[in-house]
Amino acid sequence: MDFFRKRSYNLDAALKSLLLLGYAFFFFLTMQSGQILKYVHPRNVPVIIFAGMAMVICAVFFMKEALKPKRVLKSSKSLLLFAVPLVMAFLVPAQKIDSTVLSYDGINIGGAIGSGNNITQNVDSTNSLYGDDTIMDGAYDEEAFYLEAFGNMYSDGSLGTADQNATISDEGFQVENGVILVDDQNYVKWMEEIYNHLDKYRGKKIQVIGFVYKDDAFGKNAFVSARMLMVCCAADMQTIGFLCKYKNVSDLPGDSWVKVTGTIQKETFEGNPMTVIVVDQIENTKKPENEYVYPF
Repeated sequence: MDFFRKRSYNLDAALKSLLLLGYAFFFFLTMQSGQILKYVHPRNVPVIIFAGMAMVICAVFFMKEALKPKRVLKSSKSLLLFAVPLVMAFLVPAQKIDSTVLSYDGINIGGAIGSGNNITQNVDSTNSLYGDDTIMDGAYDEEAFYLEAFGNMYSDGSLGTADQNATISDEGFQVENGVILVDDQNYVKWMEEIYNHLDKYRGKKIQVIGFVYKDDAFGKNAFVSARMLMVCCAADMQTIGFLCKYKNVSDLPGDSWVKVTGTIQKETFEGNPMTVIVVDQIENTKKPENEYVYPF
């Protein structure tokens, strides 16, 4: 009976040490492979490194404690609960998020991030806006749009109409040869900037890369050039993107990555503005090394 009442080792400390080393090892593997970016924002990686180092230090401390005799007061089985997520982390690899797990009412298109303007508010109008084949060629008076857009655009002097070949970079905003270049680094900045000053950019050329997301709610002549936005970690992932008018949407495979070049136009629904890109050119492109975009 005394054998069960007192051990020559500390089982609690041994289990804690093993669990901490297991989590630290998982952190190390995900950082080495780059998979860590599927879990957390890049700015959180130093925190993960610090946490891993702290776990190793604590594990060493518990190793010493594990060698000391301990009187048995309670079962250590509760510690095994912490092993379940660790085992799952090794057995179930990180998966990318694509349109197979999306629903159209969870997508933020053409709106300010965090403003609450999502597709449930905006895209319900697409059935009437894009439900027929007349929305593409000849749907807009391009000459009138360009006269209005370039006559008022960049009134702050950052880019004049006489200097359309310049490459402008101001806080991540880039315009080259009169075309707004939306890349991974400035994706969210440009999306918010265009939405917040939509009249200023109306009629302006834009180039954006994203994966094709189609839904019946958009109508047959529209799709979303989408990206996955991570604010802090995978738990808060959301989909953002630009609604694109394109008459050959049926030719675009879902989840395929495309580079869209088109013209920014403004639609309204129930008094709310919505950014729309009328596609001039579309081409297949390589998937970015990091598929996610970040607000900062």
